[in-house]
Amino acid sequence: MTRDAIRTGLVQVFGGRIGIGLTDPASPDHRLRPGERAAVAKAVPKRVREFAAGRAAARAAFAELGLQQPAIPVAADRSPVWPGGISGSISHTDELCLAVVSDAPHWRAIGLDAEATTPLSPDIWDIVLTPEELRAVGHLPQEKRGHHGKLIFCIKEAAYKAQYPVSKTIFDFQTLAVELKGHRFRAEFRRDVPPFRNGVTIQGVFFEADGHFVAGAILPNA
Repeated sequence: MTRDAIRTGLVQVFGGRIGIGLTDPASPDHRLRPGERAAVAKAVPKRVREFAAGRAAARAAFAELGLQQPAIPVAADRSPVWPGGISGSISHTDELCLAVVSDAPHWRAIGLDAEATTPLSPDIWDIVLTPEELRAVGHLPQEKRGHHGKLIFCIKEAAYKAQYPVSKTIFDFQTLAVELKGHRFRAEFRRDVPPFRNGVTIQGVFFEADGHFVAGAILPNA
């Protein structure tokens, strides 16, 4: 599959030494490695295809960097287990699967999320959006509110994925508050999530292409 606009956007988001993989999550042609199959042994076929597409996208990203293409098993918490010295992130929608990997030594972790630009359901606005974000959405024209809500959802997912390898903590959407400036964002912790303190920010970039919002966040090494 060809997603040139998304690939171009990801290069602008992450820059530097990255590998990018894009695959079709509906394809039955992606094969899992022995170390990966146990993760979806009891999953429904759709989930197996999505999982396999994610691993295939990650291996394509490794290949772009000229690195060996390893099995990528899951940890007990279901997160991907990346080889030592590698930062990586995987995301998928019904239409595409994306993976980004890097061996940049100055990156501690990265987070990637893609979401279709369909509006965020109003039923979950108060779950995803902080009170301040809800007020900001309320000032937008009616037809833009759900789409802006979906963008905030996408950004929070990317920031969460970036921080998780460090904190190993699951938290709700209210833990992060998002501020936008152009195509850049800051996601600020609203409470302590060790080692992240209340007020610490995760920064990144977002873009819209091919009917998707895509957001990427980087945690630099201290």
